[in-house]
Amino acid sequence: MGYDLWDEAELMSLAEDSLLAKLVGTLNIDRDAWLKSAVSILPETLRVTRGRSDIDWTKQELLDMGGKPIAWMPDESAWQMPFSRGKPPNEYAKRMMTVLHDSGRITRQEAASMLPVEILNITDETVVLDMCAAPGSKTTQIAEQLPPHGFVIANEPVSSRANMLISNRARLALHNVLINQQDGRHIGRIPEPGYDAIIADVPCSGSATTRKNVRVWEKWRPLDGRSLFSLQVTIAERGARGLRPGGKLVYSTCSIDPVENEAVVAELLRRCPWMELVEIDSEILPGLVMHNGLTTWEIIDDEGFTIEISENLPKLPGLKIAHLPPRKRVLIETDTATNEEEIIAQQLKMSKRLYHMDNDTGGFYVALLRHREDATPEGKARVYIPKRQLVKDSGWEPRVLDVKAGGRHAVTPANSDDIAHVTAQYQLDTKGLFWWQRGRRLNITPQAVFDRIYHPMCPNKEGNLWQHDTFHPLRIIHAGMPCFVNNKGSWRTRQEAVPAIENRLGDVVVDIERDTVIALLNDEAILKEELLSEAMKDYSGPLIFGSEIKGHRALISAWSGTWISLMVGHTEKDILRAKLGLPFEHELREG
Repeated sequence: MGYDLWDEAELMSLAEDSLLAKLVGTLNIDRDAWLKSAVSILPETLRVTRGRSDIDWTKQELLDMGGKPIAWMPDESAWQMPFSRGKPPNEYAKRMMTVLHDSGRITRQEAASMLPVEILNITDETVVLDMCAAPGSKTTQIAEQLPPHGFVIANEPVSSRANMLISNRARLALHNVLINQQDGRHIGRIPEPGYDAIIADVPCSGSATTRKNVRVWEKWRPLDGRSLFSLQVTIAERGARGLRPGGKLVYSTCSIDPVENEAVVAELLRRCPWMELVEIDSEILPGLVMHNGLTTWEIIDDEGFTIEISENLPKLPGLKIAHLPPRKRVLIETDTATNEEEIIAQQLKMSKRLYHMDNDTGGFYVALLRHREDATPEGKARVYIPKRQLVKDSGWEPRVLDVKAGGRHAVTPANSDDIAHVTAQYQLDTKGLFWWQRGRRLNITPQAVFDRIYHPMCPNKEGNLWQHDTFHPLRIIHAGMPCFVNNKGSWRTRQEAVPAIENRLGDVVVDIERDTVIALLNDEAILKEELLSEAMKDYSGPLIFGSEIKGHRALISAWSGTWISLMVGHTEKDILRAKLGLPFEHELREG
């Protein structure tokens, strides 16, 4: 149900009487200002893909449509458009927004949800885990910021949602994304010392998403947060146990309910005393208005009434003592150390809240935590430290455990002959890369994927070792970017893979004129002898054309048979048409 189906006065009346508004009334913020913003429609926001050769052209297109960079995001990397999502003012803007996104030049993403990755402040991290990754906006944001040797493991248990990750990885031509399919509460280990950084953007009630989901006003109940609390804590704790000493973890939700936010972080600190909250550097996001996390909060029932906390835990469906603020918790659990709970309460101030009215965004909550190095002198994640010590001179030695071979769709190191063939054909610079095979496709990843998680043996919880040269106990279903496919003995690349390899290609690009690109886009018949050199007159197979268009060298996949034909989808054809001042394909068909 969209906002366009509601009368403004009716929607405000619904919002004012909602349980969500009653919750906001307990948060010590301007309720009227919050309501006014929370019922308005969220503007379209997006990220511009870093590293694309035509990024300046993309930004100009956004400017021409009335877009403007989001001031608190760095390097004009994020933009806000003057219309809501799906509501461009004209047909050209509608198609342009579609082709920019589908071709990987932009990624539609709510501005508030960009916070976790920016706050993580990736510098030299190698292995980053996105625990609840689908549909992939944060995963791709991480991947674009990683150093050349780094990679992100994007985890999603549900197959249909994992397919979204696969699609977004391909759309953006990202070679540093691994897709894992496991329940975040039980995600597999990686070899020691553990993950360098983790994003735990956990499932939540969505109570802060009113500007894009009008049904929240009707559907949200305080019980929603209480019901999700255990899941949220368990996921965050699993991440904290797999984080190496010195590593960072960001916990986040799109909820304003303290039970899903501060209460979860407080419980995480109790269960994982080696973790600490870290002050978020405001210089990272200059101009962004954020509020300190709450040190105390109210519990409301499903009628919106505040529950009094005394010596006994009130009888309220789903209520746990861990839902209470630290200072009220000690009223019931008298054996709880008051000073420890006070320390936790003070730490909670370092987490941050984002409210709708402050930055023209949705609401959000984010907390940055660190694994204290002094708390774990062993130098490895807590998940690797056994609870029991070996008896001296016991003679026990860890066993190497077998891993069953995967099926035909398993990710395995590529055949050396295939690598050599493709490398020679495209004169590729392969420094820092590792090659994988999945079915008929060759994928590339950073070498670190092999060095950090595939080749080393990984201990299980009993101290035995999973054999080397396996991703187990992770369940990696896709690794890196599929750049080449074997079609009847010919290794060829698709247009979507070109951005992943364009800076590694040797002298194999065939330069063509702008007019030739136009002729090919118009399906004009061109014999290969008209474009290829004498030395290539008998060549049949894949080609990569290059042409100067709009200030950059566009690379275009093609095929040489008797005739030259483009191997470019409708989306990329429309990108080329826009750059060349030609009508979009659908306009030609309609004409």
